[in-house]
Amino acid sequence: MEVLPDLPIGPLDDYRKHASFNWKSLKVHLEGEENVRLQAKLWNVINSHREFRKSKKGLSLDETRRKCVNQLNILIKNLPSDVLYWPVQCFQYDASIATLFSLREIVVPSALMSLGTVRHAEIFEKLKTREYIGAFSLTEIAHGTNIKGMETTATYDPKTENFILHTPNFKAAKCWAGMMGMTATHAIIYAQLITPDNINHGLHPFIVPIRNPKTLLPYKRLIVGDLGEKIGLNGVDNGFIIFNQYHIPRMNLLNRHADVTTDGKYIARIKNESKRLGASLGSLSSGRIGISLISAMYLTVSVIIAIRYCSVRKQFGSSSINEWPVIEYQVQQGRLLPHLASVYAFTIFSSWLLKISEDFTSQIIGDCDRDALNSLGMEIHALSSAAKPLCTWTSRDGIQDCREACGGHGYLKASRLGEMKAEIDATCTYEGENNVLIQQTSNWLLNQWENVLKGNEIVSPLNTVKFLEKADQILSLKFNCNNVEETMKIENLLIIYKWLICNYLKKTYERVENLQREGGCNFTTRNDSQMFFAKFLSIIYAEHVVIQRFVEKINDPIFNESEKVILSKLCSLYAAWSLEKKLGDIYAGGFANPDSQLEIFLREGIIMMNKTLVQEAVSLVDVLAPPDFILNSPLGMSDGEIYKHLEELLLQNPSNLKRVAWWKEIKKSKL
Repeated sequence: MEVLPDLPIGPLDDYRKHASFNWKSLKVHLEGEENVRLQAKLWNVINSHREFRKSKKGLSLDETRRKCVNQLNILIKNLPSDVLYWPVQCFQYDASIATLFSLREIVVPSALMSLGTVRHAEIFEKLKTREYIGAFSLTEIAHGTNIKGMETTATYDPKTENFILHTPNFKAAKCWAGMMGMTATHAIIYAQLITPDNINHGLHPFIVPIRNPKTLLPYKRLIVGDLGEKIGLNGVDNGFIIFNQYHIPRMNLLNRHADVTTDGKYIARIKNESKRLGASLGSLSSGRIGISLISAMYLTVSVIIAIRYCSVRKQFGSSSINEWPVIEYQVQQGRLLPHLASVYAFTIFSSWLLKISEDFTSQIIGDCDRDALNSLGMEIHALSSAAKPLCTWTSRDGIQDCREACGGHGYLKASRLGEMKAEIDATCTYEGENNVLIQQTSNWLLNQWENVLKGNEIVSPLNTVKFLEKADQILSLKFNCNNVEETMKIENLLIIYKWLICNYLKKTYERVENLQREGGCNFTTRNDSQMFFAKFLSIIYAEHVVIQRFVEKINDPIFNESEKVILSKLCSLYAAWSLEKKLGDIYAGGFANPDSQLEIFLREGIIMMNKTLVQEAVSLVDVLAPPDFILNSPLGMSDGEIYKHLEELLLQNPSNLKRVAWWKEIKKSKL
C-alpha cells in the first residue's frame, strides 16, 4: 500500500526478516484501508505545519493550552469533519489534542443530541460550527461517582418561566469539566430538578450558558475558574463553576426523558426515576468505551518504544564477546510480550464496542423497539463499566513494565514513557472511578444469575452471557487437557473462563444471600461482597468478552493464513497470561485437581508462546507504530539507531552543555 512507506534499514532488520507475516498487509486488514489512508493524511498534516513542532524548552501552562487549541484548529481545518477515527490515532502524538477534540466535537454535541430535542437544535448547530464551545459537567467537589448525592439544584419558577441554578456550598461546586476552565461558552450541567410544589425529581441535564461567546467573560451570578496544572493532559483546561441563583430559560432543560410545563407541572416520559436517570446518563457509556480504546493507545506507544529498544539494547550473553539483545531474556519477554498481546486484544475489542455504542445512540433518537433497546443499553453499560477498569488498569501496569524494561534511559523525559505514565493515570478515574464503576457490572451479572436460578431466558443482545443458560453443565466441567499444546488452544482457555464466571457468579450471589439473611440491607450486602467476590467477577467477565471478540475478529475472512496464525498466538497468550493469575481460584473451585498439571501446562505455554513471538514482536509493533516524528522517542525510532538518537538528544541541545548562571552558588561557602 503506497501510503505505508518501507521501514529504514538498521539494527532491527535481524528481527524483521524473521517475521512470518507481512506487516503492511496485517495493518491494512486489521484497521481497514480507509482508516490507514486517513492516518497517513493526519500524519502529513502534523508533519507539514510548524505549529506541531515540539518545543525544545518547557512551555508555561497558558502556552501549552494555546498551542493545543491552535493545533486542534489546524487539524479540524485540514481533515474530514465526519470521521471519528483520527482523533483516537492522535493520542499517539499528543493526548491533549485528541482529548480536546473528543470533548468539543463528539462528547458534548452527542450528549446534547441524545438528551435534548428539536428545541435545542439551534444550540446544537452553534456547537457544531464552533460559535459555541461546550463542556460536560456532572462531577461535584464532594461527589463524583455517587451522582444521586449531588447538591446543585435547579428550581423552577413559573413566574419567570426560568430554572434557578444554585450551588448551596463549595462542596457542591461543579468541577473537572473539560474546557470549562478557560474556553467553554456553554455547559451541560446535571442538577436536582425541583418543581414549585417543592418536589425534588432527581438529577436532570440542562444546557447552560456560562460565558459570553463574544468576550468569553463569565456571566453574572457565576464563579467560573480553572483547576490549574495537572499531572498530565495540560493542554485541556479543566474547570469548576459555582452558581448563585443563576436564571436560565425553561427551554434549557434537556427534555428527551422528562419535561416541565410553563406552569411547573413535571412530565416524565420514563416513570421509574432510576431508569430515567440511567437513560439520561446513557451517553456516558460511549465515554467509558472511548477511554478503554484511549488507554490501549497509551500502552501501544509504550510497547512500541520498549520492544524496539529491547530488540537493540544488548547486555551480557553466553560469552564475553556475544551480548544478547535484552528481549531474548525470558523475564524480559514475560514482562513485555503479554502487553503486546493486550494491545491487540483491547484495540480490537474497544473498536467493536465503540461501533455498537454509536449504533445504539442512533437508535435512541429514532423509532425502535424500546424493550429491546433497553436490554441492549443495560448490557453496553455493564460491559463498558468493567471494560474501562480492565483496560486502564492493565495499560497502567503495562506502561510501568515498559518503563522499567528500558532501564535508566526509559526514565528520560524524552523517552515519552513518563508522559504515558502521567496521562494513563487520569483514565483510571474519569468517567467513573474504576473501583466504584465496576460494581455496576456485578449488579447486572447478579441479576442474570437470578434468571438462571428461576429458569428464565438470559437476555443478552451482545451474546456476552448467553452461555449462562448452560451454567449447570459448565459448572460440572473439569480440566482434562493432557499437554501444553492442548491447554493453549483458545477454545479450551475460553472454557476455563466460562467456568470461572459461573463459579464466581454462584459464589457472589450466595455471599449476598448469606449477608441478607444475617440482617444486611441491599446497600451493605452489595458493599460487603466486593473484595474477592463481585470485583473479581466483573473483571473476568470483561476479560472473557475481550477474548471472545478477539476470536471473532480472527475468523474474519479478510485475514490470510499467516495473519490468522499470528493473531491466534497473541490471543492465546493474552488469555493464558490472564488466567495464570487465577490459578488459585481455578484449583480452589474444583475445576482442576492437584494432579491435573494445569499450572505447569499454562505456565509452560506462556513461556513457549513468548519465545515464539520474540521473532515476530518487532514486526507486530511496526503494524501499530506511527511515523517516527509522531512517536518522537529516541528509544523507539523505526531505524533502531537508539544510540545515535540519544547522542543527538544530549549533544545537540546547547543548554545541556553550558555552564549554569548560578554556578558560583554551587561552591561551598566559607565558614
